[in-house]
Amino acid sequence: MAKTTPKKTTSKAKTQAEPVALHQSAAQQVSANEASLHLSAAGSIEAAHVDSRMSALGRVYADDLQTELSLVGVANGIQTVLRDGAAGVVVGDAAVVDHGSAGVLVAREVHGDGIRTGILVAGRVNGKVDALLDTTGAIAAGLAAGVGLGLVWSLLRMFRRRN
Repeated sequence: MAKTTPKKTTSKAKTQAEPVALHQSAAQQVSANEASLHLSAAGSIEAAHVDSRMSALGRVYADDLQTELSLVGVANGIQTVLRDGAAGVVVGDAAVVDHGSAGVLVAREVHGDGIRTGILVAGRVNGKVDALLDTTGAIAAGLAAGVGLGLVWSLLRMFRRRN
């Protein structure tokens, strides 16, 4: 069982071990059953369980993602927990967000408090959510954009036929 715990700031291209523990480190790719990051950065992580504290993560594919005070680009998995952090896109079966924000949040169930999101698509929401577009708003915006583009395209075709 290999364990990566450097004492100084280091950088690795690819890390494969069981489990992986990064502290004040950076890795482009991490592939493990379990990954733990503290004050670290990773470009891509594939693991069954990921625990992140004060770290930056690019893409994460994990059954269980637990983050605290971390930044995540794209999170895809069964359960994502985001505490006091931010994510660009979160997709999964369940998302728990406490005092965090996400650009796009797509989940079957969303739980938490103090959730800020741009677009929310969820089957069930428990907690206080501030969303620019919720599920019905996203559908309405998509329909309006489709109708608007269709009208503009039809008008352009009519004007081109006349000339």
